Amino acid sequence: MKKLFIVLSLTLLFSGCSIVHINEQSYEEIIKDIFTPDFHLKNVSLEGYSYYLPKGVLLKKNHLLNSVLYYNHRKLYLYVDALSYYHHVESDYQENEDSYYSLKIDQNGKQGYLEITQISTKYFVEFMYHYAKVEAYVEEEDLKKTITQMAYILNSIQYQDVVLDTLIGDQTLDYNEENFNIFKPKREEGSFLDYEEQDRNQGEHLDEDRLEVEDKVE
Repeated sequence: MKKLFIVLSLTLLFSGCSIVHINEQSYEEIIKDIFTPDFHLKNVSLEGYSYYLPKGVLLKKNHLLNSVLYYNHRKLYLYVDALSYYHHVESDYQENEDSYYSLKIDQNGKQGYLEITQISTKYFVEFMYHYAKVEAYVEEEDLKKTITQMAYILNSIQYQDVVLDTLIGDQTLDYNEENFNIFKPKREEGSFLDYEEQDRNQGEHLDEDRLEVEDKVE
C-alpha cells in the first residue's frame, strides 16, 4: 500500500511539472518539442488519411476532409487539404506583426503557421501544418494547452498515397465541394468562424462522455 501511494504521488508530481512546463514555454518552444519526425501514433482512420487524437480530445463528426472535435468543452475544426498535399503546394505564409501572435513554421521538411487573433475577449487560433489546419476560439488562459493538443494532432497527420491516387483520379475530392484554403489565414479572407454561435454555445454544457462518433475511429 505504501509503495502504491509513492507511485501515485510521483505520477501526480510529474504530471503537475509537465503542466507547469507547458505554461512556461513559448509557443515556438511547444511546437519544436512536439513536432518530431518519429511520431507515428494514430487512432482515427479516414479515407485517404489518418491522425491521432490526444486524450481529452474527442471526434464528434467529419465530412470527407472536415472534422469537428471537442476539447475542454469547446469546438475545434480540423481541415485536411489532401489535394494540396497531392500536388505538393508550398505555403507562402508571411508573418503578421498586427496579430496577437504570428509564426511561420518550417520543420521536418513540412510547412505551416500559427496565427492568433484577439477578437473581443477571446482568441481565434489558426494552426496549419503539413496540409492540415485546426481552428478554434479559446480563452487566453487556455491558449497554450489548446495549442499543445492541436500540435499533437497536426504532427500525427499521415496521408495514404495509394488511396489519394484513386480518390483524386476519380475526382472524388473537389476544391469547389470543400471550399476552403488552409494556406490563407482568415484575416486575408475577411472572415472568421461564426463568433456569435461560439459565444452562444459557451454556456452550454457539453457532455463529452456521451458524444457520438460519426465515423471510423480505431
